[in-house]
Amino acid sequence: MADAYTRIADAIVPSVYAQYAFEEHVQSLEIYQAGILFSDPAISSKLSMGGRSVDMPGWKDLGNDPSEPVNDDPADSIEMKKIGSRREVAARNVRAQAWGVPDLTSILAGDDPQKLIVKRQTEYWQRANKLTLLGILKGVVADNIANDGGDLVRTTGASIVDTDIIEAAYLMGDRADKFKTIWMHSKQMKALKLADLIDYVPSSEQGGPLIPYYMGLRAVVDDDIPQAAGVYTAFMFKDKAILWNELPVNTEGGPLEFDRKPRQGHGGGVTEMVGRRHFVPHVPGTRFLDASSAGEFATDAELALAANWDRSASSVKNMTFIALKTTEA
Repeated sequence: MADAYTRIADAIVPSVYAQYAFEEHVQSLEIYQAGILFSDPAISSKLSMGGRSVDMPGWKDLGNDPSEPVNDDPADSIEMKKIGSRREVAARNVRAQAWGVPDLTSILAGDDPQKLIVKRQTEYWQRANKLTLLGILKGVVADNIANDGGDLVRTTGASIVDTDIIEAAYLMGDRADKFKTIWMHSKQMKALKLADLIDYVPSSEQGGPLIPYYMGLRAVVDDDIPQAAGVYTAFMFKDKAILWNELPVNTEGGPLEFDRKPRQGHGGGVTEMVGRRHFVPHVPGTRFLDASSAGEFATDAELALAANWDRSASSVKNMTFIALKTTEA
């Protein structure tokens, strides 16, 4: 793809106003405030090693063998049991994005887009990371359908109704009450609102917005939720469902690098900015196989492939989310 720069035609050149307002991006960032993502400093310290993926070994729980009564026979030794191990693998990601601004753009626009680009880095990367997370969830679900009987997925074939949450939650049996958040499309939320199924609870901030809840689950509404052929995939999460560790960008330029091109713009000059992030997301109970990635790190589209994932959790109850597929007009 050819380089793209913010040209004069892309900016507003005001004849009267000294400044122009920036149009806020409309994508929802509430996913970052709903307790779904968490960072573990203890794990961060172990992620400094190289590699395209990160091994995260751990122990399985003790088995469900019944306890045994003791006796006084010295020759009767109790049978030894063992604890099993599991191997989880997370996908390491080093990502970048670049923006270019000719100096003449700033002069004629009456404002400095460089300052805006720097100011909006946090929000940009939140949105970009959200799309990466959705790619991972798509891939884990695709693997589950292909290789685990789809026990993480509830498919209704109809518009969402109140009983769907109950049916979906009980895919995890006696762990059904562990869910805290549902991440859904606005069309799914619309159906629930029309059925008068949404409750609103004031936020903890004085005068803050009302937070929607559906059957006790915090509802996060986002039109980036996967949808295809009229099927919308909502996700129900347990608390702290996704591990997301941000790591230092150990390159010479760091997380945000500037480069001057004085000859470009026919001598007017161009400033190029490159933003970078290094992060390791992980869905507990899964292994990233890196079986179908063309480059050093998987793209969002490659993370969405079933071939790149495998479930290491022995039971669906040990997973941290389920998917609910409904059809919406």
